[in-house]
Amino acid sequence: MEEVLVEKKKLVDREKKFEKRVKSVEAENSSLLKKVEADQAEIDIMKVRITELEEEKARRDEQNEYCKRKNKELEAFNARKEHEM
Repeated sequence: MEEVLVEKKKLVDREKKFEKRVKSVEAENSSLLKKVEADQAEIDIMKVRITELEEEKARRDEQNEYCKRKNKELEAFNARKEHEM
């Protein structure tokens, strides 16, 4: 009978250790989940910013292309004027 009580006490102690470990792991998991949510929010913000920057780049590329065409037109115009002179 005494052996059974000793074994029971060991099992109870072991169960308490497991419960503490489970609580610790659950707390760590909760912390990691919060970090993942925060990181995901930051990723979403960065995706929006990337989209904005890509749109800005496309707009500037269009402006640069327009300026190049205008510059070529002006160079042709100047070349014609110089030729006429």
